[in-house]
Amino acid sequence: MKKLLLTIAMAVPLATACAQEPEEAKTRPNKQEIVGMMTKISRMPAQQQSSKIDTVNLSASKTLRSDFMFCTGLAYLGNYKAQKCLGEAYENGRGIVEDLSEAYTWYAIAADNKIPDKDTQEKLQAEKDRIENKLLAAYPHPTEDDLADMIKAQKSRIEQYQADLKRAPK
Repeated sequence: MKKLLLTIAMAVPLATACAQEPEEAKTRPNKQEIVGMMTKISRMPAQQQSSKIDTVNLSASKTLRSDFMFCTGLAYLGNYKAQKCLGEAYENGRGIVEDLSEAYTWYAIAADNKIPDKDTQEKLQAEKDRIENKLLAAYPHPTEDDLADMIKAQKSRIEQYQADLKRAPK
């Protein structure tokens, strides 16, 4: 009986560890994963959130997927730095599959924030414009209405996930 309990005690943590997504995974996070990360991050003090997002560097990260997921959760909570981080991740395929449409959407959402630093605001707008030009240079390319619809759909998803977070048990 002791051997059976010991085997079970060792197998449960191992199974849990194996169930977690590996750092090299590039699948799109689903709603449950995003809201779960939002919940985890919302419990962190604002100063801790801020200091962590300031240290995330997806181009040199050893924990690429974890950093991507942190940016995702914080971006859905409305942090412009995290939204910019997602734009960069989707643009360069870091922690996620490369997707210029998604990169454009996140840069646009970040640029829509009221940022007190004018230089940062201009840089975000420049990133958005740069990706928009890449998208429009491709064939077939999205129309301006398509781009506006992508941003509107993502903003709607953000609102929905934030509402789900408020309804979630604490």
